[in-house]
Amino acid sequence: MVIGEVGDWPVGEDLDDLAAYAMAQGAEGYEVHEVRLCRCAACGGQVFGVHGDLEERAAKRVCRGCGAEHFIADSGGYWDDTRSAVMVCECDGDGDEEDFNVAVGFSLYAASGGIRALAITSRCVACGRLGYWDDWMIRGGDMHLLDLA
Repeated sequence: MVIGEVGDWPVGEDLDDLAAYAMAQGAEGYEVHEVRLCRCAACGGQVFGVHGDLEERAAKRVCRGCGAEHFIADSGGYWDDTRSAVMVCECDGDGDEEDFNVAVGFSLYAASGGIRALAITSRCVACGRLGYWDDWMIRGGDMHLLDLA
């Protein structure tokens, strides 16, 4: 694991760095207890475009290998295509959609084992920059959401 820095940006070399970054960032101000690295259920790919509705706290990833779309956690129930924004990286500068590795960090309640909050983090495939996309409260969310990263 080697998280470096370029300018003011943390930079990671691989998925292990992304997982460590996700763990360190927290979720809605809470400690992250579990990190899931996103992998396409259809083809196993780990490179995605990311779209989000920041107002509704919803996100989906689009696999670069096969085009499969997957809503992160419970996002599908809140999704509105008309408000969708595309995640970009500062390295490109043209506002076009970039390729990312994605990880979701989960904060868990100690007593009940439910999910308190989640945070979506990313690593730009082109430059390695690590970033924080969004986080939101789940409030006792079902543990099955861990498998919907």
